[in-house]
Amino acid sequence: MLLALVALPWLQGFQPDAVADHPTPAVAQELAEWRPASEDCVASAYGGLSLDSPSGRVLASFSQGVFVLDKDRHLVAQAPGFSCKGSADELVALATGDAWIGTPIVALAATTGGHAESVTWLSLYRVDEGGRLEPVFTGAVERHEGRQTRTGTVTIVPGGLIYRAPEGTTSVWIWDGNHYAQQGTFPVA
Repeated sequence: MLLALVALPWLQGFQPDAVADHPTPAVAQELAEWRPASEDCVASAYGGLSLDSPSGRVLASFSQGVFVLDKDRHLVAQAPGFSCKGSADELVALATGDAWIGTPIVALAATTGGHAESVTWLSLYRVDEGGRLEPVFTGAVERHEGRQTRTGTVTIVPGGLIYRAPEGTTSVWIWDGNHYAQQGTFPVA
């Protein structure tokens, strides 16, 4: 899906079912049933992102969190939102799809910080047996400091992923059945 490459350029090898990158205030209003939006958070003004599928919906708001609903709008799982840190706080993109581990994955990119210094984080989630939306990997994929921007990547491979941090360090992560576990790091040459 071409939209995934545009919305989540740091995530490679992921097979998306759906992607959203245009926030709407209606999402924050819908999520208020479970958790109110932080009025002190600049990202709350944008609302949130949503994806619809035959099996249900995935909704995300910066301060309210990530929610998975079934087709009857019952809450299946949720994860907390982000701490508001500055004027650049925002959700960048939300996607669902296959990461070659035998369970559907929710991918969420969010930026934290201000306009002079900010970091974009990529988090991968799965619904666990307890009904929690569990983060199985989180890493910085873009770092802005003044006029300098450094980018990283997360490359999904069968049974794991390869993470290159914005600073250049590369690490290998293996899926252990519950989350991605770091196996080794290769320094910048």
